[in-house]
Amino acid sequence: MMPFKIHYIDVKNNLQNYIWLLEHADSKQVVAVDPTEAGLVQEYCQQHGLELAQIWLTHWHKDHIGGVPELIQDKNIPIYGPREELSKIPFISHPLDHDDEFDFHGIEVSIISVPGHTLGHIVYFIDALDVLFCGDTLFAMGCGRVFEGTFEQMYHSLSRLAALPPRTKVYCTHEYTLSNAQFALHAEPDNLEIQKRHEQVERLRMLGQYTLPSTIEIELKTNPFLRADSVEEFARLRILKDNF
Repeated sequence: MMPFKIHYIDVKNNLQNYIWLLEHADSKQVVAVDPTEAGLVQEYCQQHGLELAQIWLTHWHKDHIGGVPELIQDKNIPIYGPREELSKIPFISHPLDHDDEFDFHGIEVSIISVPGHTLGHIVYFIDALDVLFCGDTLFAMGCGRVFEGTFEQMYHSLSRLAALPPRTKVYCTHEYTLSNAQFALHAEPDNLEIQKRHEQVERLRMLGQYTLPSTIEIELKTNPFLRADSVEEFARLRILKDNF
């Protein structure tokens, strides 16, 4: 059994952000992924006897990097993030490119470049743990809006993630699953897997529970954006969802 645990912090903001913490259980050191707010991370670490050892950023949007300046104040904490977005995230100390790899307590972390939502967006894939921290590129039953990139870029980025091992657990940064499920049902009304998952998600949210992580396997069955078989089909769905 690998000595790693994943915790979540519900930011409880309008954007329904989650901050993920990857803990190395033996040392009690954690990585904070896309820390929206510093206070929540500090409080969580204090309560659970954890030490913030690294910060991983997927892209430059404020709700993903907002807590960093305060978290690193007077501390020497390595910050990993996309080299392409250094001009927007100047505090990155370890800039990363596609196919880069680094180590956290003996596990290898691989970087996949996924432009589309932003031009420099990256994700963190840990094969040994079957874990993907994917920011705003892939959501449970959905995907991020195409803000800076093109539909073509986003389609290819999602194809990269769809090709990961089916068992890979998908840790995205927002609790958007219910609204995504409603759209998925609209896009594929006859898909029984989507119908089933929609009911499941509705039940979880009614109970105030979270719907993540998902898996690549589940997404391939229930996420219309991963199921689109051409750029044109993806673009049609994305425009439809933007106005849904």
